[in-house]
Amino acid sequence: MTVVGTLARLTRYPVKSLQGEPLAAGELRPDGLDGDRRFAFRDLDTGRIASAKQPRPWRALLDLAAATDGDDVVVQTPTGQRLPIGDPQLCDVVTGLTGRRVEVVTASPDHLGSYDSTWPEVEGVTLAGPREFAMALRTDAVRFVDVAGLHVITTATLAQLEQASPGSVADPRRFRPNLVLDTGEVAASFLEDAWVGQVLQLGERARIRITSKAPRCVMTTVEQPGLWHDPGILRAAATNRQRFAGVGTLACAGTYAEVVTPGRVSVGDRVVVPQDARER
Repeated sequence: MTVVGTLARLTRYPVKSLQGEPLAAGELRPDGLDGDRRFAFRDLDTGRIASAKQPRPWRALLDLAAATDGDDVVVQTPTGQRLPIGDPQLCDVVTGLTGRRVEVVTASPDHLGSYDSTWPEVEGVTLAGPREFAMALRTDAVRFVDVAGLHVITTATLAQLEQASPGSVADPRRFRPNLVLDTGEVAASFLEDAWVGQVLQLGERARIRITSKAPRCVMTTVEQPGLWHDPGILRAAATNRQRFAGVGTLACAGTYAEVVTPGRVSVGDRVVVPQDARER
């Protein structure tokens, strides 16, 4: 086997576009990290899922944080109030922050739907302006994910982005990955791109398959608690571009993945390319 790093950070996002929940350990289920993106807010006027990928009006969702409390999900508001996901007051809070009437929906085949996104003009990137995309675009996962069941990024890529954009801070919260892999002093640019198509094992059992590069959008640039508006981080990602059929040439940083073998993972787990996976 080949060791490629360690699991440095594990995060789930119980509610789409809200701040996530750092975990010491968690279960990788067949469709992703247990408890990830189970809920979302739906715009009652458009019928689409609220996403901070359309900063107007949804950037304010990033001022809220969601965490799992037993079998429930609790949302903390900017004032520090904690409301269960099913509390009607929560929708009133979101309406007050965004100016949009919303309802809470649970991920199910009947409630995934679509979302609006905004794509700024960036040199080398061909997609610009407003765009509507289907939720869970290239996965069987029944979650409010954009493309795949899992999102992975390495410390090498975060360092590369900061090098390409002096003054930027490539905080993982800008990219919202489930898994941040510490790859040590490796200096390869956008290291995880080379893993597309490969299987990685985390800890004793869990395995994931890296399926594609992860396109980046305006959400990487927006202001959120502790982070300022930073267009430079998206321009840095645009140094690593790929053409996606039917969409265009997009900036990329990190990768998408799907679970091959479910299992429990913990921060500090060794991440390897298994020998049997390489031989297939």
